[in-house]
Amino acid sequence: MTHSRSLLTKEWYKVPLCVDCPSCGAQTRSAGIVVGPSSLTGDLADSAENDILTRPPASLDGFAFVETLSGRTQNIERFVVNRFHSMFTFRNDCLTPICEHCTEGLPPPTIRSSVMNGFVRLGQRRLLVNERLPIFASNAVLTEFHGGTSIEETDFPYPDYAVVLVCDTESPGGDTGTLELWHSIARNDYAVLVRGHDGREVLRDAVNDDLPGVVATVSDLGLVLTQLHLAQASSPYCALARDLFLKALGDVGYQQEHQEADHADL
Repeated sequence: MTHSRSLLTKEWYKVPLCVDCPSCGAQTRSAGIVVGPSSLTGDLADSAENDILTRPPASLDGFAFVETLSGRTQNIERFVVNRFHSMFTFRNDCLTPICEHCTEGLPPPTIRSSVMNGFVRLGQRRLLVNERLPIFASNAVLTEFHGGTSIEETDFPYPDYAVVLVCDTESPGGDTGTLELWHSIARNDYAVLVRGHDGREVLRDAVNDDLPGVVATVSDLGLVLTQLHLAQASSPYCALARDLFLKALGDVGYQQEHQEADHADL
């Protein structure tokens, strides 16, 4: 179901995608945006019926793919375009995902399926991060997900940490789980969050000065890492963390079997 309305939210996710550009024909990486249930929506801000006192905004109460954001906008250029300038631009006062090759806009029908399917798939693996930055648009066209769509959002109690890698793990007994690697630029250290196969938090360790220390922690826990995933596939920050972590793992005997843009097999 698609609606046009005003949008105010601090719950939104940048979802990486890979599609064929309809303008140049090349396969391109870009991203789309999905907003969450706490987002507030109302009548179009330019509508005569827009009266916040008599018609207050309502919670979206579900996830929705952002087709377009336009009209009066606040913070979108600062928090979206300026941060992800290789993926988004403003064209005709409208936020537009772009091709990495020809920089032409990617129309919503071209990316809609990729973004919505990717959101569900990545969300199930805890590979999505709520940006938690306020954005507003007086005219937002949203396509809602089917009712019941849910994700397992990665979270951490310290605001200056960011998740950079999510690793598949195995215990000596053959049980599987995940290990999340978080990094704080301000603290210049790493935190580790270990979850069981059911997503339940098993251990949290925020005292690792460097990546060799993280590797030692993993070894002390008796865990074996089997695959590394970038928390954000297009982030050079996450890619650098992967390369450094792979080197630290290699120093203790891990061998890399296969690597793609967003993950590496061990």
